[in-house]
Amino acid sequence: MPEGPANDGLIETLARLSVLPRVKYRVLLTKVPPRPKRDGELLRAELEAAGVPTFRAEIPLLTAYERAYNAGVPVYGVKGDPYAGRAWKAYESAGEEILNG
Repeated sequence: MPEGPANDGLIETLARLSVLPRVKYRVLLTKVPPRPKRDGELLRAELEAAGVPTFRAEIPLLTAYERAYNAGVPVYGVKGDPYAGRAWKAYESAGEEILNG
């Protein structure tokens, strides 16, 4: 999640991973706020500049996820939320990237 304290924890975790042999990982940015906020964009640029592998996909900050949780359904099953389709597509994109590289 792109925010100050979380970024610090991420950087510390990545530093610890880098000393382990044969560890494969990529960072998935989640709860990325919409524009005009640039938190996700700035964090992605910082990670890429540091050579940290990141997913191209990212999970946006949308209320559809909370509505799905409260309804006990997958996010594509949320009725009446215009962003439910976008929310599901974000997870599909991440899944495709996992499977296809």
